[in-house]
Amino acid sequence: MMSRINFSGDPVMKKLRAVMMGAMLFSVFLTLAGQPASFWANPETAMRGDGLGVHNAVNHTLEFLLSDGWQPFLCACLVYLALALVAVSILPRKPALITSLSIIFGHYFATANWLAVGWHLGFNGVAVYGIVLGTAIAWAVSPIPAVPGGQIIRRLRWVMFCVMLMDPLVTLLGEPASYWAHPETVHEGNSFWRWSMMQGWWVYILMDLAYCAGAFWLVTNLPRFYGVMVLFAFTFGHFIGASNWFFYEWRLGMQVPVVYGILLSSTIVLLSFRRGQKSNATAGAPSAIAASGRPVCC
Repeated sequence: MMSRINFSGDPVMKKLRAVMMGAMLFSVFLTLAGQPASFWANPETAMRGDGLGVHNAVNHTLEFLLSDGWQPFLCACLVYLALALVAVSILPRKPALITSLSIIFGHYFATANWLAVGWHLGFNGVAVYGIVLGTAIAWAVSPIPAVPGGQIIRRLRWVMFCVMLMDPLVTLLGEPASYWAHPETVHEGNSFWRWSMMQGWWVYILMDLAYCAGAFWLVTNLPRFYGVMVLFAFTFGHFIGASNWFFYEWRLGMQVPVVYGILLSSTIVLLSFRRGQKSNATAGAPSAIAASGRPVCC
């Protein structure tokens, strides 16, 4: 098995693996740094990212391991990180990419809980972290040249668009029955969207459609690196918007955001990567990557 571990990998997998490890380590760091002062002497007082005690029965998470102390928790995390690193290094390329992105989405959700609730940074902290991760992913895919037309943007902008629409759809489904006759009873945490929903559901829908269309136009017309960066920033931001309803309001547990992240990751990879092809005949010769027969990002 050790002979199959390819830590050198192709350029995209190498960099995405680094982004994955960074997201995992940042999540662990925030979890430990966000514990109350009493935790270090009495681990039973450990807190979760959503502001509840680790043994709270609501939306039980793996952070309950903190109740045994920071040493067992850190050891378990290091084993988990090592297993994830080995897994994405021995899997075939597409499954490895899906696994890496799924872990990034999962830890983005966990970290967003700490940033918004545990560290009291609210939506701004979550949005900034989404931009950071979007930039990191744009950096990860930058070694692979786009085929003519920038198909990575053309394909993934529709994924972004659907994720952006899922957020308001879930929001409307989660509104109290009184909202439809009395918009002032709206239940929404974001102040801007709360204001728009108070004007009526149809105003909210129109503003959301205009917002989604603007994001779609923006990622289509930006240079490729910035387009990918903004595309993933919007995707992360609205992934967390819908996931918060699943986790905090509907109490469906951590598994629903995780499954949502896996579905998104699978869709992104299957739309973005395919078997290498020769470059356009006008280029004169196939690219080194296409000639190697490896899948290339398109």
